[in-house]
Amino acid sequence: MRRFKNLFKNHLNITDKQFPSLPPNISYVDLNFMTARGFLANKIGRYLGMDEGDSIYFYSLSRVSFSSFHSESKVDEILYYSEKMLTWKNDGQSIPANIHRLEIKNDLKNAMLKAYEIHKHDLFMQHQDEKQTQQIINTEWDIYRDVIYAASQGKLLLISEEEIANYKMGVTICEGTIKQRSDIPECRNLAKKSLEEKGVPPTKMMSWLLVLSEAITNTIKHAEEGKMTLVSSENEIRFIIEDKGPGFPLKELPKATLLAGYSTKKSMGQGFTLMMKVAKQILLCSSSRGATIILTFDQEDDKEDIQRATS
Repeated sequence: MRRFKNLFKNHLNITDKQFPSLPPNISYVDLNFMTARGFLANKIGRYLGMDEGDSIYFYSLSRVSFSSFHSESKVDEILYYSEKMLTWKNDGQSIPANIHRLEIKNDLKNAMLKAYEIHKHDLFMQHQDEKQTQQIINTEWDIYRDVIYAASQGKLLLISEEEIANYKMGVTICEGTIKQRSDIPECRNLAKKSLEEKGVPPTKMMSWLLVLSEAITNTIKHAEEGKMTLVSSENEIRFIIEDKGPGFPLKELPKATLLAGYSTKKSMGQGFTLMMKVAKQILLCSSSRGATIILTFDQEDDKEDIQRATS
């Protein structure tokens, strides 16, 4: 936040005394909204002939919301309606139509319409551009998912964040926190104990624990922190490794997941190759908020192995 403040101080040549106190603990999303609202209100004020300089803009930075205003304050009123215009944009509503429906003085209404017409590309078309960009990303994601699934013969499937909950259904048999290198053996031992209690044969268990270590190591390398969860569901055991890192770049996924030995800063190198050999299926969700890898293993085979061993 200090960096943001210094940027504006240097650009506008203002002092600490002139700069408003920002609300505590505001997010960058709120700050972005407050900045856009201040810019818009400043323009509306100028079109009304108000000689306020940049004070309306800076006043916008002092409060997260102007959802109500004092009728005697013209500045509060302008910021209130500027906020309304941005909210209409986010809700996909027609801004000119909503302005015409307002029961306000014509000079304010005309100033709002003028600000919209002149600055609609900078302030109001951005939402549409973001929507189109997201649609392109979604289409690319669908293509990558289908290609990776086919190329891996169904072994590797990209899933969405909404789908993760489906794979968490079942009985949680083990959980562990991933933050530092010492957590690798800690999580491994927790998993080992739980798998032994489930009757997983030692040789198979060692293979499972090996790929679990790969996934946990990747979390420590490329993310701030993560979590390991083991879930048992009917005839399947799932290792769920979640992290809060930068995720995998979409265009790198085919190489990072399918090309043996391929490695970038954010890929797992030999990790995916090993996982593909050991796990029944790998499910991967990746976004800028983090990545989730789910390794599935068959319990039915274990029961058969145990029966053969005991007979």
